[in-house]
Amino acid sequence: MNYRYNVSCCETTSKNWTQTAIECYRIGCMCSKCGLYKIYFENSEAECKMKATVIELVRRHGAPEGGGK
Repeated sequence: MNYRYNVSCCETTSKNWTQTAIECYRIGCMCSKCGLYKIYFENSEAECKMKATVIELVRRHGAPEGGGK
């Protein structure tokens, strides 16, 4: 699987739901439950911006279909 790790809340990333964004939504944007966070951000100075992106996606498009929590 290919993921975009440097996710930021911008026009491009908040246009459509991606599998990564749906997974983040499903786990309630809780980084402690996120495998990608543990691999790429837990011990890094970089910060995951997926929560902000998910919030923007919900604002623009509503909850993802089949994304049930």
